[in-house]
Amino acid sequence: MAKFRHAVLNEMSLGGRVRVFAEPLVIEEILKHVKQSGAKSKKQFQNVFFYHRLPSPIDLLCLEILGEAIMLGKLDVLSEFILIPPKIDPSLKHIGGRRGRTTESPEHQGMKIWVRDFLHSKEISAVWEISYLGYHVDVGCLKKLIFVECGDTEPRKIFEFLRQNLSIGILQYDSEEILWFKPKASFTEFANSKADGLIV
Repeated sequence: MAKFRHAVLNEMSLGGRVRVFAEPLVIEEILKHVKQSGAKSKKQFQNVFFYHRLPSPIDLLCLEILGEAIMLGKLDVLSEFILIPPKIDPSLKHIGGRRGRTTESPEHQGMKIWVRDFLHSKEISAVWEISYLGYHVDVGCLKKLIFVECGDTEPRKIFEFLRQNLSIGILQYDSEEILWFKPKASFTEFANSKADGLIV
């Protein structure tokens, strides 16, 4: 079995030990269930968006709409294995044990470096922390309208990018693949009809 490369990014726990993980997140298995069952796979689909957090009611509604759109063929989802290995940035080595909204964990920062370097390897000049549609996105290239979120991501953010006909990806904790969401021409009308009066 191939070495699980993301493990080198796993942050230190508050006790100073490396966080224990069971297995890598298997994106293809999750997608297979969602394509077959749509919203009925909501629990599994959540794993693509949330590792440390729990979904809010609006998150659950957006998950349901996204799941149904995938099942109906209005939204394409593809996983892309990150071909380059992650590197540990020496400046992150001794930060361990912090979590929360105000301080990024070393793992999250390492994931952003990994995605940025991967996009650079594809000749896409991506940068950290860009703003678009009123949201902060972890890594992106405004010139090419490429956006990637790392770690826990609100389905609402993904939903809003998609209904503006923009593709967006997620690299989740314990994953080695970016999951790309690509709207088809019929997605915007479908999303707006489902969200009417519920998501403003």
